[in-house]
This record gives sequence, structure tokens and C-alpha cells, in this order.
Amino acid sequence: MDKGTFLQMFTYEVSRCLHNDYRDNYDERRFGPRPVPALHRWLREPIKSVLRRAGYQRMADSAWLIQLAYGFIGPSLPRLERLYEWLADEESRSLLVAIMAFRALGDRRVKLPFHTPEHFRGIQQVEARSSMAEPIEIGGSLGWKLSRIDLPDFGIPISLHSVPAAAYLQFLAQQYRCACASQIIEAAPGDCVMDGGGCWGDTALYFANKVGESGKVFTFEFTPTNLKIMSRNLDLNPALKRRIEVVERALWSVSGESMPYTEEGPGTSLTRRGLEPGKKSALTLSLDDFVNQQRLTKIDFIKMDIEGAELLALQGARQTLKRFKPKLAVCVYHRLEDFFDIPDYLDSLNLGYRFYLRHFTIHAEETVLFARAD
Repeated sequence: MDKGTFLQMFTYEVSRCLHNDYRDNYDERRFGPRPVPALHRWLREPIKSVLRRAGYQRMADSAWLIQLAYGFIGPSLPRLERLYEWLADEESRSLLVAIMAFRALGDRRVKLPFHTPEHFRGIQQVEARSSMAEPIEIGGSLGWKLSRIDLPDFGIPISLHSVPAAAYLQFLAQQYRCACASQIIEAAPGDCVMDGGGCWGDTALYFANKVGESGKVFTFEFTPTNLKIMSRNLDLNPALKRRIEVVERALWSVSGESMPYTEEGPGTSLTRRGLEPGKKSALTLSLDDFVNQQRLTKIDFIKMDIEGAELLALQGARQTLKRFKPKLAVCVYHRLEDFFDIPDYLDSLNLGYRFYLRHFTIHAEETVLFARAD
């Protein structure tokens, strides 16, 4: 069947979703109670008022949503079309259309593929095996308390402090594993893994379990709070800890820069603004410099979830990518531009990467671009 163009598929998706009004498509675990929606009167009232006066209430709502949808994709349409053509399987292309429709129209109109009873049951099962006897409070605006979660009941030999929904994504939904038609992109036994954005150590433990005794995981994290929690989690898993090396630097395009950052648990991000008095800062490191310093002879898998710094970190891994052609799992949801800029950059290296897109929430976060060189 002809897959059509991105615009054709987006048009179909928008028309299909215009009259939806979902009340069960908001993630209160992540965001708290649903806020009262903003009215955006400056955008929608002029066109809606004309149609209302003519007696076309339903048409008024649809016209505003159509205007909103095409206004959202319009500036990026050529790049969306190119990305749509690059994606290597139908699941990725359908997902790109759904994600852009969701970002344009919101959770009341569009449900993403992750919205299934299976995933909700999985999160609830992890919650049921979580203990708040000794919670870890991470502070900040999130106000999260991390519970003790034991995963052996799920066949996973790992215990850690985390948020149940996050543990479900990492270990059961396997956010950094992509099953494609003819292959699986994941960390495998014996692999050397670069874990960009180590946070509380959950992904490092996931990869350490995957690579086995002959594998190695380097995890990059720089905030004292996250490192303290990571240390506790690694200590809970001594056999896996031996396969993990913690690198207390921030991945970036160049090494040795002192970058200010805003600390927000897993959402901690570097900023390009000048360092203000009393502002926290982190020292940067490029992957190319790290590989050279460590005299590493192979890199098999690179994962990055570093809050919008992914493109810059990949630019700092140019020689590593060319030399080893590692499997990639790179988060692209932090900035809309990353959906295009990251595959554009990787394609410019002429390494034969094929691209796949996967998504692991019912909201706009946790979209992962997988890539594997032919």
C-alpha cells in the first residue's frame, strides 16, 4: 500500500481526531491534576465567532483546530516530509504523524499508541511492588519521593529507588530497545555502552544487566543530588555495579567548558547563559575526547537523554561515530527541532544509518530516535 506523504497522513489523522474529547488521556502521575485549559482567545475567537453567529458550533470548533494543526506543522513541513521518507518502517512513520498531531491538538483530541491497558497494568504492577518505607525526596519543583522498587518478581535482577512509572518504562517497556521488522536495536552481551544522562542510575543498571559480565557501561552524570541517588542504587546491585563506571561530567560538543545548569532531578539541563554568582555549573566533556583519553577500542551503543543537549553531544562524538558506527538511542522530544536536526546531522556523516522512531508515554515526552548503520 502506498504510504503517502507526511502531509497526506497528517491531514487524515487530524480529520479523524477533530471531534474526539478524551478525558482519560492525561498523565496525572507525571503532571499532577489536569490544569484548566487556556482559552487562547487571541487565536481562536475571531474565526469561531463568525461561524457561531451563523449557527455552526461544531464547524467552528473544527475550523479552529484545523487552523491550529496546520499552523503548528507549517514552518517545519519540508523537514517533516524528509524525515517521514527517511524513517525505515511503517511503525515509525505512523508514530511521527501521531506525535505531531498530538503536539498540535493536545491530549483531548489525540491518543498516542502507548495508551493501552497493557501499559497501565504494567505501571500499576510496579507500583504494587514499591515500598515507601524509606523514601528518597529529591526536592525541587517536582516534589517527587522515590520508592524502593524490587524487580526480581518481574524476572529482572535489579532493585533501586525510583518512580514506579519510570522504572516500568526503563525495565519492562524497555525504552532503549527497538524491535524492528528484521532486527533488534539494543545493548547486547559484551557491548560497551555510553549512557548519556545517568540520572539515578536506572539506565546504567538496565544496560549493565543487558551487556553481561563481559560488557561495560560508562554513565555520564554531573549533579551532586543525582549522583548521590545513583550511588545508593548502584550499591543495591553490587554485581552490576562492577560493570559500570560513573563519569562526573556533562556531555557536550567540546570539553573543558564550565556550563551553568538548572537542577531539576531527571530534567536537569545545561544552559548557555553566562554563569551568574551562586549559579551551579558543570564541566563539559566530549565523547571523542573521552574515548581517546580512555583508549577505548570499541563503542557499541550510545544512549542519550540529556535534556536538549543531544545534538551538541553527538557533534562532540563525530570521530567516535565514524570510527565505530555504534547503535544509537537518542531522545528527540526536548525540542521540536531535534526531530529533524539530529537525523540530519547523522545522515550528513554518510555512515549508512537507518532511522526508527519509538515513543514511551501517553504525552509528549520520551520519544526516542533509534539508528543502526547498515
